[in-house]
Amino acid sequence: MAPCASTTNTFELGTATLGKETGKSVDLTFRKTSGATTFTVGAYHQDFDDYIFADTLDQFEDFRLIRYWAADATFTGIDGEVRHQFAAGIGASLFGDYVRAKLKDGLGNLPRIPAGRLGARADGRWGPLSADVEYYHVFEQGKIADFETRTAGYDMLNATLAYKLELGPKADAELFVRATNLTNELAFNHASFIKNASPLRGRNFVFGLRTSF
Repeated sequence: MAPCASTTNTFELGTATLGKETGKSVDLTFRKTSGATTFTVGAYHQDFDDYIFADTLDQFEDFRLIRYWAADATFTGIDGEVRHQFAAGIGASLFGDYVRAKLKDGLGNLPRIPAGRLGARADGRWGPLSADVEYYHVFEQGKIADFETRTAGYDMLNATLAYKLELGPKADAELFVRATNLTNELAFNHASFIKNASPLRGRNFVFGLRTSF
């Protein structure tokens, strides 16, 4: 009997005849690691034979019947980050990533593939005090598989403030507050089976203490 996964609202079917998944990959990365401006930019292409994935066969309301299946597929993507150090302890970065994943032979798109993302981050350190603020935009995902719906893009604003405490010659601690989704954006994760029932967390604050020794 197939298992029912309540946390994902799915009834799952296995496939006893699945074989071995194999793939070939080409990766190209450029890096600059010295000077005020540094960067890492990479591009890749992956070609899979018998790629195993969860294929939705049918859906009733928010409940899905899925089968683990294999098909030939390709992934093509790019990701990177460029950072500039403006002064001692003060810098800013631009970052982003994007992947296009699809089945071969014109069979359509792979399911639950995240959309592209583009953002910026600024950070600073002043003695024991450090802070960063990060903004990024996740684009709309419209390249969807059967039984999927488009997922709207969203903006995310996060920030962190921390203070380092010296506890001794071999130990220290850090008090911090981390704020996420400061604009309280209604956002959905396209990679989730239950994206519409469980949006991403709204405005949130975490207070903590980290130690190392």
